[in-house]
Amino acid sequence: MEPRSNKVNQQDLFTSAANANYKAHVKTHSRSALARIDKQIHWEALLQPIEQVVSKERPQTGKGRKPFSLKTIVKCFILQYMYGLSDPKLEEEIFDRRSFQIFLDINSGDSVPDETTICRYRELFARLGLDKVLFESLNKQLRHRNLILERVTIVDATIIDTVANPNSGSDTDATHTKKRNKSYYGYKGHIGTDAGTGVIHSLEFTTASVHDSQVFDELLTGKELAVYADKGYASRERSKQLESKGIESNILEKGKRNKPLTKEQIGKNKQLSSVRNRVERPFAYMKRVLGYSLCSYFDIARNRMQFVISATIYNMRRMLSLTIA
Repeated sequence: MEPRSNKVNQQDLFTSAANANYKAHVKTHSRSALARIDKQIHWEALLQPIEQVVSKERPQTGKGRKPFSLKTIVKCFILQYMYGLSDPKLEEEIFDRRSFQIFLDINSGDSVPDETTICRYRELFARLGLDKVLFESLNKQLRHRNLILERVTIVDATIIDTVANPNSGSDTDATHTKKRNKSYYGYKGHIGTDAGTGVIHSLEFTTASVHDSQVFDELLTGKELAVYADKGYASRERSKQLESKGIESNILEKGKRNKPLTKEQIGKNKQLSSVRNRVERPFAYMKRVLGYSLCSYFDIARNRMQFVISATIYNMRRMLSLTIA
């Protein structure tokens, strides 16, 4: 049996000349999106904050094999979560799809990151919190382009079920919660979104039992003029605290036992919701477009990474929408 090779060896197809011809003449939605992302992002600046950390703890990639560049690994994560691929499927798709190879700058004779390499780098990123460093590094570029305005923030959270069976004991980090009389077992993704551009400027990831209101201050930039949120965040103390900082509190009002909302309060909530509802778009993109309906792993660190990279991909797509090609 021939030893397994992790190199692309199709000489006639995967040359620089063939790739150049493909770029010039083949138009696909996948290739177009990846090409625009590749062009719009300043990769050296994006990766600089984590390059030094990774260089000290870079995982081994196989005996005698040259380590992959950090740029290649990060792009692999982007491809994986953009297209909902497992580690083995990602490796297979890189061999199969020309658009992936061009995005990764892989030609004939180059090695492809295998599933073990991807798994090791995921563990490294999750353990050291480098996923959030990457998210913040991209947002630094978005701020430089005035795509994060920091004037009005919308705060929200979404429940993401774990892939694990609650009774299996395989995911000991996940916790239970209940929403609208329905039980969930998993995690929560919390985001602060720029109301002007729709870009996610801040995020947190917790277990499902953490109440939305417990993760509020962490989602503000400190430069807001106004904040929007649903009634789950409502409290007189919070509104007073915001107003003391000169921040307009546009948190939906919540009725109390034996004291329902008045017509005026219902009307105001409806008006505020027209702005607040914009925060649903990032979650809808992650779940419907990226297929991120379940956490894929059995611990909070790697599941956080999946959420953060998914949010990073959303911000990349917002960047494409807001920037003239």
